[in-house]
Amino acid sequence: MPYVYRCRRCRASSPPGPRLEAEEYRQRHRDVEHGGLVPDGEAIERVAGSTPDPDGRYVSSRAIVALLVVLAVASLLSRVLGR
Repeated sequence: MPYVYRCRRCRASSPPGPRLEAEEYRQRHRDVEHGGLVPDGEAIERVAGSTPDPDGRYVSSRAIVALLVVLAVASLLSRVLGR
């Protein structure tokens, strides 16, 4: 999934690439153009239209725990009411 580093102060952008490359480009840009300082408005952004974050396909732990609690309560109720 490609990311781009953007320095709004200089109107500069890195070429799209992996996040690590964008972070490296950001540091080089800071060192060369801003003397190592952090310019206002800089950002690393995901390229619009690129694939979603691969970590987003996983279900949250809270959702799993909530589902297990609901199933446990339903099982208990069916045992109690079934007799």
